[in-house]
Amino acid sequence: MITFADLVAVLVFAALAWFWMDALRCKEIARAAGLMACQQAEAQFLDDTVEITRLRLRRDARGQLLLYREYRFEFTRNHDYRLRGEIELLGRRVARLALEP
Repeated sequence: MITFADLVAVLVFAALAWFWMDALRCKEIARAAGLMACQQAEAQFLDDTVEITRLRLRRDARGQLLLYREYRFEFTRNHDYRLRGEIELLGRRVARLALEP
């Protein structure tokens, strides 16, 4: 027979699994956005990765509460300097993307 503690444990595990999969998907969305921005700016996307710098809850324009994530990455234009780019995701949508000049 399933106890209340078992049910809570299963729900917690399911929530963690969902969060993990959502985080991986959002990281891929951010990586693809950074790569595309670098290609459009004729720059080289370095290390082929992004790193998360902030995670919190934020409301969108409709008032819906979503996960807000900030990522950063590095790129170069002339192979001499590493420049920084930033990507903000609200839910699974890119809210802002900025490249250092």
